[in-house]
Amino acid sequence: MSYFFYIVSSLCLITCQTALLPRLGFVGHFFDLLLPWVIYLAAFRPVHETPSFVVFIGVLMDTLSGGPFGLYLTSYVWLFIAVRLSAVIVRTENPILLVLILISAVAWQNGLFFLVLDLTGTGMHSNADWIRVVSVQIGWVLLTGPLIAVGMRQAERLTRRRARKITVHPAGDES
Repeated sequence: MSYFFYIVSSLCLITCQTALLPRLGFVGHFFDLLLPWVIYLAAFRPVHETPSFVVFIGVLMDTLSGGPFGLYLTSYVWLFIAVRLSAVIVRTENPILLVLILISAVAWQNGLFFLVLDLTGTGMHSNADWIRVVSVQIGWVLLTGPLIAVGMRQAERLTRRRARKITVHPAGDES
């Protein structure tokens, strides 16, 4: 069930990011919608079921983006590793901490993107452009990040409760 949910959620987020957000003029430079998803998978889900989906969404986004192949894959995999390692040290249930992780993920991903685009010669952007884009995206994180963080916590609590119910009352057990 969780694998189906991961695939459907990933495809919905990718569709929103690639088809819906570019059509909304007021959104401007919105941050990558899959960053909170990768953070959620890294912080709250078991490690044995999530790396394959991080690779899946990275390859799918690389295929759809038109940029250098491996760019999204690299950013998602390293973000997954960083959040997974930091979740051992800090409490990721804290919404403020989740927003700070999302802000650093947005800054890191954009830094990686601008670096790769400058190295390949396809991006002729100045530092002012980079600062403007990252500032707008961090502004969006500050506006939507608390809601995303609360949603992550609620989803984690709901799945933990459902898992506890399933282990206490397995299917077919009528006692």
